[in-house]
Amino acid sequence: MKKLILVTLAMIFFAGWSHAQNDRAAFQKKLNSMRIAFITQELDLSADEAKAFWPIYDSYTAERRTLRKQKRSTTPKSGMTSVEAEEMIEGSFENDAKEIELKKKYYDQLKAVIPVEKVAKLSATEQEFRKRILKAAKERRKNAPVHSPGKK
Repeated sequence: MKKLILVTLAMIFFAGWSHAQNDRAAFQKKLNSMRIAFITQELDLSADEAKAFWPIYDSYTAERRTLRKQKRSTTPKSGMTSVEAEEMIEGSFENDAKEIELKKKYYDQLKAVIPVEKVAKLSATEQEFRKRILKAAKERRKNAPVHSPGKK
């Protein structure tokens, strides 16, 4: 009987966990679709431009994400020695230099497929999208019903 209960609880736990993973994946997919629509509209990309632009931009964002994850892993820790702190700072400088090189690399690729004016507008467009998403999230939290653990 105990085995049956444990198996049932495990199945419920994994079903819930799987559902949460599916929700996150669905949210990421929806957010990516919104980002694509927003950037395409703001940069006024033609169909041909968009077809050439998105594979390059997706590669750029994937590489940039990897660099930023590496940068996050070099956060200061309490009780660091001066040698560890110096290594962390120099690693941060190297990471910043890699990010600049990445921007240069993809700038050259992007300006080959869309006008340089649109490439110049891209960074501001990305920032505007993030700003709008954060604003929408704040509004959602502000308007969300408050659940009090003691009240029913």
